[in-house]
Amino acid sequence: MKTFFSPILVIVLVVASNVLMFYLGKATTTLETTTTTNISSKASTTNSIRATDQDHKAHQTNNSSGGVLSPIETSKFDIIKQTLYKEASNIAKTTRKKITLEEGWKRGTGGLDDTDRMVLGELYYNATSVFEYGLGESTLIAAFTGVPRYSGIDSDPVWVTKARKEAGQDHFRFYYGDIGDTASFGNPVDNTLQKIHYNYQMSGLALEDSAFDVYLVDGRYRVACASLSFLHAIKTGGDMEKVRVGIHDNDQSARGYAEFKTVADVVIENKKLWVYKLKQGITEDDLYNLWLKFRNNQIR
Repeated sequence: MKTFFSPILVIVLVVASNVLMFYLGKATTTLETTTTTNISSKASTTNSIRATDQDHKAHQTNNSSGGVLSPIETSKFDIIKQTLYKEASNIAKTTRKKITLEEGWKRGTGGLDDTDRMVLGELYYNATSVFEYGLGESTLIAAFTGVPRYSGIDSDPVWVTKARKEAGQDHFRFYYGDIGDTASFGNPVDNTLQKIHYNYQMSGLALEDSAFDVYLVDGRYRVACASLSFLHAIKTGGDMEKVRVGIHDNDQSARGYAEFKTVADVVIENKKLWVYKLKQGITEDDLYNLWLKFRNNQIR
């Protein structure tokens, strides 16, 4: 049987063939483009991950006097935090004065003797920043000497209010380390509360993004807080040749303060107030291990 194709049918078949070839060609081009794009995208992603990892590593310092710098990618929360922190912690313009006890200085009852007062007065006068564990007469010395940047924490809310009012420095920042109800000298009534260690030892320093020149430890958990003070200074880029950590009542040998000399050298030794500088070669691990040993020792 013969098969006949009319001219019209032939034209239709030719047109349909050309349309089919056009779309097949377009699909092939799209597939090739998509494949190339995907390969390029994967390569770009891989390179980006590698670059980010390299940049992150490049932004870290591993020596004992440095610290980990801010991550390259910052969340909007952190941007706001950094903005507000900068506003709150700007170095204030203050009148710097040396303390002189002959000018009618009102001596407190917190345990400082006149030698301690003069040493703190000299330290604070020469410092641009001070952090205190335990508020009181030392806080007033910081105010009198015009410390431009000050933060301090205490476990007694009444004492925090009292120190803030008597210091009379609007740029001073105070933290309440909530450890529950307190007894004498700010000791916790219930020392099993899970919030105690973070709220007292860590919460104040955790909000401070810059190192302090002087850290004074005159409250709870003194060896642990002194260890954290050096760790904070390292993390936030402090000059460890200049950073000083003072421990009051350091003459009380039964409290274990002597062990702090395994990580720091005594640069000032009064009867009660000892001032330390980090030993050469001491690492964050050394300070961390000392903190672990004393983290639960709340003794003054």
